[in-house]
Amino acid sequence: MRAQWYGDVRDVVKWSALIHLARRESAPAILHVAMCRPDDAPPALATAYGHVPLPEDVLGHFWNLEDLRRLSASTGIAIDIHDDLFTHRAAYFGGVCRRIQGLETPALVFLDPDIGLESETPGPPVVTSAEVALLFDALRSGDILVCYQHARRQKGWRGRARRAFANAPGLPSFDVEILESKLANDVLLLAVKKP
Repeated sequence: MRAQWYGDVRDVVKWSALIHLARRESAPAILHVAMCRPDDAPPALATAYGHVPLPEDVLGHFWNLEDLRRLSASTGIAIDIHDDLFTHRAAYFGGVCRRIQGLETPALVFLDPDIGLESETPGPPVVTSAEVALLFDALRSGDILVCYQHARRQKGWRGRARRAFANAPGLPSFDVEILESKLANDVLLLAVKKP
């Protein structure tokens, strides 16, 4: 995920679903696997006197993953952000697995790629079924794995996303839950609890 895309209606849907799941399942913690990638430099503001860079304090106000700490305080659910830069896939997901194994309480682990899930084709904005399986294997019994999925320009994208998630090796495919809202109907969250 890129910070410049944080804070729109999609995030309202994502975090509403996550807080709902955490409360419903009595999970006192959420580990946000942000899959952070470096942001592109935003274009300057064009004015009558020339181009002016966007103020850092404005960018930090709107594009700030650290604001999740306020959400944590107001909900009483501990939200921790795995914000290592997502550059080398194997090392990144190895670090996430170690982080999961170090958790002290039951948790909801939220995979937040830019686009979502692909069954096989890795790329910076996606997570693969194999990586989902790796993280699911690292969970303890009772932990929940949730993955963000953005709409594709394909008919039946919801079903494809669900199948790619449910068919990850080791996942109880019939127990995959879909969460969505008309507020952002191009967003789908896929969730499964480890038995």
